[in-house]
Amino acid sequence: MNKLVTFVFLCVLSTSANAVWLNSTGKITGIITYAGKETILINISASGADVEECLNKNTFAISSSISPEARARMYSMLLSAQATGRNVTVSYNDVGSCEPWDSNSSVYRKIVRLQ
Repeated sequence: MNKLVTFVFLCVLSTSANAVWLNSTGKITGIITYAGKETILINISASGADVEECLNKNTFAISSSISPEARARMYSMLLSAQATGRNVTVSYNDVGSCEPWDSNSSVYRKIVRLQ
């Protein structure tokens, strides 16, 4: 019986916490790109929830770590929404999902989905 209790206890401890997607919806107020960076930064009219690890609370990032095709699709969607004045919904994780910038490892909230 002790072995069973110990096993269950260890299984519970080894379960990792999952991040939750947060959503912010608003109009695109800015799209920022840099010649020397693959990361695309955006601002929307609603700043959304804070992500404690991320230093910047107003800007979202299309990460340089995703494929160029996925980045291009997201960028295209944002440009279209900005040109037509439509709202977009930006989804990001509540923990552990910040995009690095220069020497800072946790700066912008990393976009995981656009609607």
